[in-house]
Formats: sequence, C-alpha cells, structure tokens
Amino acid sequence: MAKGSFGETLKREREMRGVSLDEIAAATRISTRFLHALENEQWEKLPGGVFNRGFVRAVARYLGMDEEALIAEYALAAHDQPQVAVWAEKTHAVKSGRRGRLAALATLLLAAVGAGGWLLWQHYAERIRAWWSPPAPQPAAAPVAPVAETSPTAAGAVERLELKIEAGRDTTVAVMADGQSLFEGLLRAGQVQRFEAREQLQVTVHDPTDVLLELNGQMLPPLGPPGAPATATLTRADLKPTGGPH
Repeated sequence: MAKGSFGETLKREREMRGVSLDEIAAATRISTRFLHALENEQWEKLPGGVFNRGFVRAVARYLGMDEEALIAEYALAAHDQPQVAVWAEKTHAVKSGRRGRLAALATLLLAAVGAGGWLLWQHYAERIRAWWSPPAPQPAAAPVAPVAETSPTAAGAVERLELKIEAGRDTTVAVMADGQSLFEGLLRAGQVQRFEAREQLQVTVHDPTDVLLELNGQMLPPLGPPGAPATATLTRADLKPTGGPH
C-alpha cells in the first residue's frame, strides 16, 4: 500500500460523514493528536502495539466502517504485523563439539533479545504516559427530583456491562463482577478475555499499559500510569452516550 493511502481513506470516510476529529475524540476517548497522527500516518507519534489497533477499531466502529478491513489496511500501511514468539525444541542430535558453541551463541542471542525487548518496552511505555492523565475533578451534581423505583421487569432490561480485555504482552489480571471473583491469573500476549456484570466490574492489572480495555464496545484509557499496579471499578457512568455520525 502506498504511503498515505490508509490515512487518506480514513480522512475521506470521516469527512464524508461530516464528523470532526473532536467529535471522534469525545466519543472514543482517543486524543485528537493520536487521531491526527493516524490520518497522517505518523506512526512514530502513536503509542504502538495493541493500542494502535484499538484506536483503528474504535474509529472504524464509530464511523460505521468494517473494523477488520480497516485494521488490515492499517497493518499493511504501518507494517504492523502481530509478532508471536515461538519456541521449538530441536529433535535432531548435535555433535558434542558444536553443542557448546551453539549453547553459548544461544545464550548471547537471548541476552541481546531480552535487552532489546526491555528497551523497546521502555520506549513504548513512555509514549503511553502521554495518553494517560489523572481525571479532572467533576463538579458536584445538582440535586435532582426523586424518581420512581424501577420494577424488576424494567431492571432486567438494563444493558449488561461487557468488558473486553486484550493483552499487549504477558501480564497478570484480576476481574470481579458484582462482588464475585471471575478471573485472576496470567493473560498471554495477544490473548482476549470477556466478562459480564449487571452493575459493576472491578479490574486490577499488573501494569496499565499491558492491556487494552473495552467496556460495552467503548475503548477505555489506561487505568493508571505505566509501571505500577492499578485497580478501577467500572460502571455505566464510565460509558459515554452512544450516537455515531448521521
């Protein structure tokens, strides 16, 4: 794909619907500077990894575009193909004289890969820091008139909370739904888990930059700054009013 094709397509589809970057930012919680970077294919200004794909998916969903098709176009334009480490044992015998040299070479290679991966992740985390910022204090809500109590039948019709967690790298996660533990353990890079609750979901992550969270299809910002465990309780108050472009 020629440079500019993805960004031009994304911008054209947005403008055809009469939608501004600010409107998409308000609905998806993606910073306008990241949206601008997508349309201009400035990949170096994006956080990278699972977050970039999350941005593309959220924008496609808001604009009513084919999510998988747009992600495929993005991956082709940005050369962003998921990388999965595959370790396989050699089954053939190795001469004893070569075994020592191969073992030493493998040790050096693993050390180099480990160091390179750590440096890459440090750089990646620095980009994420620019995305996360503590929420601004909200003004106190004005008193409202009491409302009639909701009947059990009406309550059953309330939309359930649906949480999607996608791991960008190996990490530990714990999830509780309405006070009950649903999951606590390891998520592998690329693994996706979904959870449901009636009223609230409590999520604890080892590092907020390890995972991408979607609540009822809406992408959420990281639960906190990189490098420290974070816990958050998610309710319907965390959902923005839906209503895509007309």
